Amino acid sequence: MTAERTPAHMPVFPSDEWVDWLDAALSECRVDDTVGLVLEYHASDDASVFCWHVRIASGRVSAAVGRAGEAHGQPVLTLASDRDTARAIAIEGESAQRAFAEGRLRFDGDPRLLLAARPAMEAIGAVLAGAA
Repeated sequence: MTAERTPAHMPVFPSDEWVDWLDAALSECRVDDTVGLVLEYHASDDASVFCWHVRIASGRVSAAVGRAGEAHGQPVLTLASDRDTARAIAIEGESAQRAFAEGRLRFDGDPRLLLAARPAMEAIGAVLAGAA
């Protein structure tokens, strides 16, 4: 079953339901089994912060609500932005690199991890674009 990414079928972003939708879409993604990385995202507004993470390990990709913590045993790169920027990147396809260059996206961790995981990141992008 392919996740639908149309406004009529996509849950509200960000939410637990949206992360469930993301996990279902990512379950179809296959990546190099040597890549191991967790991307933790913090999307904030004036009142709260919503966290989720994407785990790349053993050739598979998954998403879950909350902080990644130490349980996954993979390097963690933490990304943070306001909710509008998070939505623009996750839903509208805005370039994360552009948001970073403009100071709207911040990260904590070793940026070389993203370079090493570039083919996996491209595969994830292709799966999500196909769910649109």
